[in-house]
Amino acid sequence: MERISLAQVNNGERFFRVPKLLFESELYKKMSAESKLLYAILKDRFELSVKNNWIDADGNIYFIFTVEEIGEMLGYGKDKVIKLKKELKKYDLLEEVRQGLNKPNLIYLGSLKVENVAKPLIPAEFGNSDFQNSEIPNSRTLENRIQDFGISEPNDTDSSEPEFSEPEFSLEEEEEKAPQNSEVKNRVNLSRKVDKATKYDRDYIWNLVHDQLLKENFSQATADYAMIHFDDRYEYALENMKYASSSERIAEYVFNGIVAEWNQNIRKQQAKRQQNI
Repeated sequence: MERISLAQVNNGERFFRVPKLLFESELYKKMSAESKLLYAILKDRFELSVKNNWIDADGNIYFIFTVEEIGEMLGYGKDKVIKLKKELKKYDLLEEVRQGLNKPNLIYLGSLKVENVAKPLIPAEFGNSDFQNSEIPNSRTLENRIQDFGISEPNDTDSSEPEFSEPEFSLEEEEEKAPQNSEVKNRVNLSRKVDKATKYDRDYIWNLVHDQLLKENFSQATADYAMIHFDDRYEYALENMKYASSSERIAEYVFNGIVAEWNQNIRKQQAKRQQNI
C-alpha cells in the first residue's frame, strides 16, 4: 500500500464532501452510507449544473444524471441505483421531474434539515463568535452590498469581462487588529500569513457562512447556489488574509467574498437582459 503523503494532499487531490449533518442528525441516522455518498456526489455536481445553466425559472438548480451514469460511477447495477434514489426520496433529499419520452429526468437535490442534531455542530471553544456579532446589519440590501463589498476578480475562463478588484478593506482591517508588540509581529512575519488550514474547522466555517447568507434573507436555494464559490474563497482567504484571530474572522472574510461574487453575477445578468431588450 502506498500511503498518502502531505505533498499529495497539498497538490489538490479531489474529494467528495459528505455533510456532517448526515451523520450527526438523528433524522438521518438510519440512512445507508451508500445513500449518503450518493447525496455527496450529486451535491458535487452543482458547479457543472451552473456551467450548463441548469437552473429553473425559480432559481433552483437541477441535475441531469442518468441511472446508468450513477451506476457506472458507483460500480452498481440499475436496481441498486434505483434503490438508493428511492431512499433519498424517502428522506426528502431528492426529487425527479419527468421531461418526456426518451428524455432523462431532471433531478433536484433537497436541503438537509438541521433539527434533532445528536451533538453540537459548533465546537464549544468558539462560544460567542466574532462573525455572528460582526458589523453586518441584516436589513441591508444587495444594492448596498455592491457598494460596500466591491466586486471580485473575474474568472480566467472569461477574458472579455472587465477587471474588478478584490475588496481591500478586509485585509487592512485585519492588519490593524493584529497584535502590535514586536515579538509577536516578528513571529507572524516569519510564519505563514494564516495558520495552516488544519487549525480551522473547514466545515464549521462553511456552516457559519451559509447560516449568515440565510440571515441576510437569501432563500435556501439561493444560499446553496451562492456557496459554490466557497472553496475558492476559502483558499483565497488562507492565502491572502494578513492576520486571522479566529475561524469566525475567516468566515466573515469568505462571506464578504461570496456576496461580492453574487453581486457581480447579478450585474452580469442585468447587463445581458438590457442587451436583449
